[in-house]
Amino acid sequence: MTPTIREKTLIYLLIGFVLIVFMLPIYLILASSLKQPVDMFSQPPKFIFTPTLQNYYDLFTIRPFHLQILNSLIVALGSTAFSLVVGSLAAYAISRIKNKWINDVAFWILSMRMFPPITVVVPYYIIFKTIGLLDTPLALIIVYSTFNIPLTVWLMKGFFDEVPEALEEAAQVDGHGVITTFLKVTLPLTAPGLAVSAVFCFIFSWNEFLFALMLTGSKAQTVTVAVMSFWSSDAVQWGRIMAGSFIVLIPGMIFVLTCQRWLVKGLTMGSVKG
Repeated sequence: MTPTIREKTLIYLLIGFVLIVFMLPIYLILASSLKQPVDMFSQPPKFIFTPTLQNYYDLFTIRPFHLQILNSLIVALGSTAFSLVVGSLAAYAISRIKNKWINDVAFWILSMRMFPPITVVVPYYIIFKTIGLLDTPLALIIVYSTFNIPLTVWLMKGFFDEVPEALEEAAQVDGHGVITTFLKVTLPLTAPGLAVSAVFCFIFSWNEFLFALMLTGSKAQTVTVAVMSFWSSDAVQWGRIMAGSFIVLIPGMIFVLTCQRWLVKGLTMGSVKG
C-alpha cells in the first residue's frame, strides 16, 4: 500500500526530529570548539560568531595530543583485531560442537561481558604493575579484549549458525581441510557479522575511560583521558575539551561508515534462527 501524502509528511517530520536530537550534541561540540571563551558563555547563546582554530592549536601544542590519538588507535585496532580472531574461532567451535554442556560454556563466556569493570580495576593494576606492563598499550589491549571477546563470540555464533554445514561438508569432499574450509568458505559468509563485531569492539575500546585512566600514565595515555585532563580544580578549559571531544568523534564515525556496507545487513542476519 502506497503511503499517502500525510503519512509521508509525518514520516519525514519524525526523521527530521530524530536527526535534530542526535545531531544537536555534535553541533554544540563543534560550535563550542570554534568559539572564543567570550562567545562560548554569552547569554543568550550566539549561533553566529567568528570561528577560531585556537582551541585546536592549543590542543596539539600544549599537550602531545597526536601521540595520545596514536595510543588510542593502537589500543582500539589491536583489541578489535585480537578479539575478532579469538572470538570468531571460539564462536565457530561453539556453533559446530554438539555437546550438552556447550550452551553452558557459551553462557559462561557471555557472563564475562556482564562483569562490572570497576570490580577488576585494582586486580588488573596489581597484575600489570607486577609484570611490568603498567602504562603500556599492551595492557589496555589485554583488558579490552577480555570484554570484547565474549561479545564477539555471541554475535558471531548467530552468524555461524546460519551457515549450512552442507557447504562445509562439500568443501571437505573437494579436499579442503577444516582450517581451509573455515577461512575460504565459512568466514567469508559471515562478513556482516565480522563488521558488526568490529564496530562494537572498536567503539568500546576507543571510548573506554576507566581502565585507561587507572592503567596508564604519560606514555600510554589515550584520548579520552587526555581530554579530561583539561578539567582541573583550578579551571575548566572548555574550548580545548570541546576540540578534543570532536576529534575523538571522528575515528568512530569513519570506522562505522567504512563498515556500513556490511553493518546494515549484519544487524539483521543471525538474529533469527530458522
